[in-house]
Amino acid sequence: MNWCSRLRVVALSLLALAGTGLVLLGFHQLFLPVVGWLFPALQTPFYDLGVYGPYRAQSYVSFNLSSPLTSHVKWDSARCGDGFVLLTPSGDSVANPGPMILDGEGNLVWMSDQFGAVMNLKSQQYQGKNYLTFWGGHRDASSGQGAYYMLDETYQISHQVHVVGDNMHGDLHEFKITENNTALVTSYKKTVADLSGMGRPVDGWITDSIFQEIDIATGDLLFEWRASDHFDAGESHMTNPFAGYKEASPFDFFHINSIDKDAAGDYLISSRHLHLIATVSHETGEILWALGGERNQFKDLSDGAATDFKWQHDARWVSEAEGILTLFDNEEAGILHIEASHSKGMMLQLDVANRTVKLLHSYVSMQGTRAPSQGSLQVGPDGGLVVIGWGHSPAYSEFEVDGSLVCETHFGASWLDFWGRIVSYRTQKVQSWVGKPDYPPQAQMKHSSVYASWNGATEIQSWELQGATDGDKFESLDVVKKERNFESVFALDDSWKYTRYRVAGRDQAGNVLGYTAEFEKVTEHRMLEIILWLIPLVLVLGGAHFLCMRYVRSRGWPSLGTPRWKYSPLKMQSLV
Repeated sequence: MNWCSRLRVVALSLLALAGTGLVLLGFHQLFLPVVGWLFPALQTPFYDLGVYGPYRAQSYVSFNLSSPLTSHVKWDSARCGDGFVLLTPSGDSVANPGPMILDGEGNLVWMSDQFGAVMNLKSQQYQGKNYLTFWGGHRDASSGQGAYYMLDETYQISHQVHVVGDNMHGDLHEFKITENNTALVTSYKKTVADLSGMGRPVDGWITDSIFQEIDIATGDLLFEWRASDHFDAGESHMTNPFAGYKEASPFDFFHINSIDKDAAGDYLISSRHLHLIATVSHETGEILWALGGERNQFKDLSDGAATDFKWQHDARWVSEAEGILTLFDNEEAGILHIEASHSKGMMLQLDVANRTVKLLHSYVSMQGTRAPSQGSLQVGPDGGLVVIGWGHSPAYSEFEVDGSLVCETHFGASWLDFWGRIVSYRTQKVQSWVGKPDYPPQAQMKHSSVYASWNGATEIQSWELQGATDGDKFESLDVVKKERNFESVFALDDSWKYTRYRVAGRDQAGNVLGYTAEFEKVTEHRMLEIILWLIPLVLVLGGAHFLCMRYVRSRGWPSLGTPRWKYSPLKMQSLV
C-alpha cells in the first residue's frame, strides 16, 4: 500500500470517527432530552449525565441574569426545604458568576454580577446585625488578590475590609468575623526563601501563607502570622518540580485555607499542603499543638481514621468544651495527588490535654464525590443538619449528625465534575435572612403575560397588577400569591383598555413594599416572529431535500415525480 492509499485510509477513518461522534452527540443532546420530557423520572439521572448541558440554567423574563436549575438526587422537603443556601457559582459554563442565594428548594432568591470574581459567600453577624460577606477581586490560580465586602439587608456595601501592609492583598480563602467584631483574613505573598534542602536555589521563591486579624471599624492590624516563620518548605506534601526557581513560579508549600478563633483567643488554622490542623498562640505565634501531617502530636484512637485527612479545607470548632472539631477532607489535589476514592466530611473529638483524637462521624456524598479542591462543612445550630458543599463538584448535601444522608442537591452535571466547569468554593445554609432591596421590583410584558420579580426581596407575599387610563388613578386588576418561584406571572385580559400598568409587591399584612416602573401594553407581532422561525426551517428542509434528490439520481434510483421507465435497466439497454 503506497502512502497515498494509506493517507486515504486515515482520512476515511477520521471521517468515520467524526461521524460516529456527531451521531452520539446528536443522540445525547437531541434524543435523550425528548426521552426525559416524555419520562420525567429520567430527568434526574439525565441531568447528571450532562444531557441538559454542564450547567442547566434558568432564565427569566423580568430579570437579566440566569441561575442554576437544580436537581435533587435525594430529597426530603420537610427536612431540607426551609432556609437559604449561599453559593458562589463560577467556572467556564456559568454565564453569570457571582454571589447567589437560593431558597431551601433551590429557587433563586438573590444574585449579583457586580463584583467580578467572588468566593466564600456567608451570612455573618457584625455588631449584632446580619450581613452578607464575601471576597471579591482577581483570581490568580489557587489564590486571589482583592478585598472583603459586607452587604447590609438592602444589598449595598456597608463595610469593606483590606489586608494591612505594603504589597499585601486580600486572599480568597478566608473572611471570618469574630465575636469581638474583628476580621480574620488570609493573604498570599511571594517571598524569597532558602530551598537548598529541597535541591533548589538558596535564594528560591515561595508563596508564603499569612493571616491577619483586623479591627473592622478602624482597619487597624491586631495580629499577623506567617507560615515561613514556623515551617520549612521541605515539610510540604505538594510536589511541583518546576516551582521555586523564579518569582513568576513560587512554591506554594503551606496553603492556608481556613482560620477560626477559640475562647482563649488562639487561632485554629488549616494547612492544605502540609495535611495539618494546628493552633497558633495569640501571644507568641508559636504552634501550641498540631493534628495530622508530619507534625501530628495526637494519638489516634480510631486506628488512623481520625488523622488520615489529606488536602483538607474548612477546619472549625463546633464545641470547644467537648473538643469537637470538623473539617472537609478532600483526599485529592489534582491528578498527581489522589489519596482515596472519595472526599468526606469529618467530625473529630480531641482531648487536647492528653493529646488523643477519635473520629466521631464521617460524611460521604450519595455518588461518592471526590473534590480535588475547595469544599466546606457546616454544623447547623441546635443539633441541626450538617451541610457539606463539595467545592470543585457542583453539589451540596445535608446529613444527620450521625452521617446519614438526608438530602443532596446538584447544580451542575456530576459526570463532568472532573473539568471543573461549575464550582462553588463553599456552601452555607442559614435559616433566616431578611432582604429589603433599595432598588424597585421589575416587571416585563411578553406574549400577553406580565412577569414580575424583585431580586433579593424576602418579604414579598403577593403581587398586585394595577392598571390606569391616562391621568386616572391606578386600580387593582389581579392579585397572585408569591410562590417559591423567583418570578410570578399575570395573564392579561385582552378586553382591558388601560394605557398604563404597574405591579405592586405586598407583604403578609398587605402593605406595599414597592412598585415596578410603569409600562404600556405592547401589541406583539406574533406573525412576524413565526415567519422568522419558518425561514431557516424551510431553508434547512429545502437543502436536505435537494441533497437527497442529488444522491438518489446519482444512484440511478427512481425518485418521486420521475417516470419509472426512464430508470429501468431494460429500457436503458433498448435505448442504447
